Amino acid sequence: MILSGHQPVYLPGVILFNKIALSDRFMFVGHVQFSHKSWQQRNRVNLGGRELFLSVPVRKADRFGQSIDEAEIQDDGWRRKHLGSIRQAYGKHPFFADYFPGIEAEITADHPTLGALNRALIRRMMVWLDIATPVDDSRDHPAIQGAKTDMLIEMCQAVGADRYLSNEGARVYVEEARMAEAGIHHCWQIFASPQYVPGARVPFLPDVSAIDLLFSLGPAAAAVVRAAGRVEPGPFAPAPRPGARA
Repeated sequence: MILSGHQPVYLPGVILFNKIALSDRFMFVGHVQFSHKSWQQRNRVNLGGRELFLSVPVRKADRFGQSIDEAEIQDDGWRRKHLGSIRQAYGKHPFFADYFPGIEAEITADHPTLGALNRALIRRMMVWLDIATPVDDSRDHPAIQGAKTDMLIEMCQAVGADRYLSNEGARVYVEEARMAEAGIHHCWQIFASPQYVPGARVPFLPDVSAIDLLFSLGPAAAAVVRAAGRVEPGPFAPAPRPGARA
């Protein structure tokens, strides 16, 4: 069984949904430390061919070291601004009416923390992208206490996974030999950002939030997400069986 995990991030891009689709199981990792001005609290949309960052304000005073799941959302009018920007950026896209009400419902809901908001948006976007991968949560597994490679091993042990899938940004810290010693075969997500024509024929911007793809292509976005990456076994992982998932 292939497990992957990720911090609950705001309106994530295609790369995260591709990783989830390539996995047999996925785990939210929201117990880790909140990082200001990271993808945890912001992402980009395509506003007429230029990138626009949407950032969720979080209370920081006297809260050093708080986790993503502890980070409280600061209510200062950001919801209205975000929804207005999304409407301005994508209101003329062919599938805007199909997805905007759901995004609006989550952004305006009373999610007390950043982790709760991000989880809700990701789960909703998974449904739209026809991704049925079962989802776990690190908060439900007290034995997950380590960091970096130790945490990945503990995550796999918690759900009985014998393989773990990382994107290539994790190469700086994943110790594949140590994972193999623990009986876990490490694999890499080989991802290529998909190129598509935006629904409103504005200049294309790569790697923005996946809502750009949804508003542009609608149900066809699911196939684009799946085709954007593949699983490559690491040096200690056995070759996949013919016809089986890597």
